[in-house]
Amino acid sequence: MIRDQLAAIARPYARALMAVPGSDRAALLASLEAAAQALSDPAIAALAENPGIPRARLTAALVPDAADQSLVARLIDLLLKNDRLAALPWIAKTFAALKDEAENRTRATVTSAQPLSESQRERLRTALARRTGHTVELVVETDDRLLAGVIVQHGDMVFDGSIRGRLAALAHALSPI
Repeated sequence: MIRDQLAAIARPYARALMAVPGSDRAALLASLEAAAQALSDPAIAALAENPGIPRARLTAALVPDAADQSLVARLIDLLLKNDRLAALPWIAKTFAALKDEAENRTRATVTSAQPLSESQRERLRTALARRTGHTVELVVETDDRLLAGVIVQHGDMVFDGSIRGRLAALAHALSPI
């Protein structure tokens, strides 16, 4: 429930950031993600929960270069004023999704048993690009619990080509109803 509320709060802020003319979206995203990461620090989170802390001090803690009145610093100040700082991580995620959409880009996570070669990554990237119609950025992870194969996650779609996944499917198919 709270996640849905934070996501709903985040959308208009992220859309407004996307609409700022002449902004460097990559730099803006990096600043948003850095501020959201800083907010996850227990010391900074304690500052955020203390109503006696001046907004400017908290903004400076979340955005070290806040003195230049950057867009992110002004956003954080607005969030503090409206008591919506908890939405900052959601704003960063939503902004990243909107930025990717505007750039016709998507992300997919690939988990493999062994590190993938560059040619394997390129084949996966090409196959996913054909399927999605977007430029695909791969986030590649290794998991030594997999015996072999890969698991590809793109949005809600999961392709489990791992041996463990195949064995689980086989066990399910052979089990009595």
